Amino acid sequence: MENNIFVQLMDKEITSGAGCGEWKAFGLATATARKYAPGEIRHICVEGSPLLVIGVQTILIPHTGGKRGGMLSTAMGAICGDPSLGLGVLNTVTEADVKAAEELVATGKISINMDSTAPDVYLKTVMETDQHTVTVIISGAYNSIKYVELDGKALIDVREDQKNDLDCSSLSVDSIYDYCKNCDLSELDRFNNLIKLTREISKDGLDNPYGMQVGRTLQENIEKGFIAKDEVEHILMWTVSGIDARMNGSCHASVGNTGSASQGHIICAAPIAAGEYRGCSEEEIIRAVTMSNLLNIYMDYLTKEYAHLSPMCYCGSVGVAAAIGGVAYLHDFTKKQITDLLRSVLGTLPGIICDGASKPICALRVYTGMSGALQAMLIVEKGISIQGYEGIVNDSLEVTLDNIYRLQKECMSNVNDFVFKIKTEQGNLR
Repeated sequence: MENNIFVQLMDKEITSGAGCGEWKAFGLATATARKYAPGEIRHICVEGSPLLVIGVQTILIPHTGGKRGGMLSTAMGAICGDPSLGLGVLNTVTEADVKAAEELVATGKISINMDSTAPDVYLKTVMETDQHTVTVIISGAYNSIKYVELDGKALIDVREDQKNDLDCSSLSVDSIYDYCKNCDLSELDRFNNLIKLTREISKDGLDNPYGMQVGRTLQENIEKGFIAKDEVEHILMWTVSGIDARMNGSCHASVGNTGSASQGHIICAAPIAAGEYRGCSEEEIIRAVTMSNLLNIYMDYLTKEYAHLSPMCYCGSVGVAAAIGGVAYLHDFTKKQITDLLRSVLGTLPGIICDGASKPICALRVYTGMSGALQAMLIVEKGISIQGYEGIVNDSLEVTLDNIYRLQKECMSNVNDFVFKIKTEQGNLR
């Protein structure tokens, strides 16, 4: 296999930006529609895939003073969104824009519905004005506009062009390890900035009281002497503090991986923190961060249509497995040890549902999953790991991930409908 596949995967799946992708997609779809439909807005109907519609409800939107929700994101896209900026569509929002968007929401002209049969990343926005009707469809990625229709005439239609055209058949833990160990450092230049962004948002989470303050609470108790000041707690503190920040309105950018900025932050922050604690060189940290990023892409891809959004919480399972894979790389684990580690972590907390990213839940789930993953690393170092007859784990990592795919496909297919029903009953859709 040529090294180029790794560069192609990183080009395709590693991004950066402030906040979560859900509200950006809502804003981008509406801003695009507004570009084609001037005039007085009569109605905006948004319909999306389950975790897009559910996830957008609880994520705080930067520059809004702590506000959240799909309706507000949609309204801001119509009021001040610049579609030419892609996922930066709402980067220039002002206090006056937020107020105007809230007034639009209050008119009742915006509705949001869920399509439980839609693919993982899917958003359809129909805007009616006194002059035009426009339909915009985003699919496959938060910034991927696949269809635009103006007054019944298709202007853009690339809906069939959604397949992954990369040949990933030769990907494995071994090939990823060898690439990270031996590739020319110039191929990893992108990580210089991504590591800088990760450090900044983690520090923001430690310096400021975001959300449940999981990272700050660890820091305070380390300073009090209640919690030990060791590598494990250093990794946990710097990782979850960034989740605290990015889920609760921080304007700092974070790294995204396979459509998830939470996974992207986790898999960068853990090996960065481990490397800094251990006094590793910047090159060693870059190679470890590359390892965790590629492991995450590889494992996400093995769960097929759930690679980018899933009913299972990947931040507490696949993401932390990849992250601690990068940490284990810095601890000089062998390829087999890293494989055993990944299998053991995946077998520990399978089936935890993703019920929509939220202020307290994400950071606490990451902390829980990563604590277990770090303990698993210590156990695997002794030559002990979860065996292929335990739980849904198989001796093969690939089969284990296929079992996780089947768990979601066969047992968790109604999770999204259930969560949407609960949120509707409780009046939490906004």
